[in-house]
Amino acid sequence: MGLLGLFNKEYTIQYQVIEQDEIVDTDRLIIKAGDHTAARKKADTMLRKQFGRTQYQYKIEWVQRF
Repeated sequence: MGLLGLFNKEYTIQYQVIEQDEIVDTDRLIIKAGDHTAARKKADTMLRKQFGRTQYQYKIEWVQRF
């Protein structure tokens, strides 16, 4: 574990999967990050890779530290 790993906290990100203005799924990710903004950015990058060029869109609902 590196020095930065000591300061990372665990964040839960809830997001919705949307297809043609209809919510088709709601799910959560658990991300380790230094702060709330970094966790949101990491989740956004992961979701963009997963849903990037499909008919689905995603919307991050909330980020919370547990």
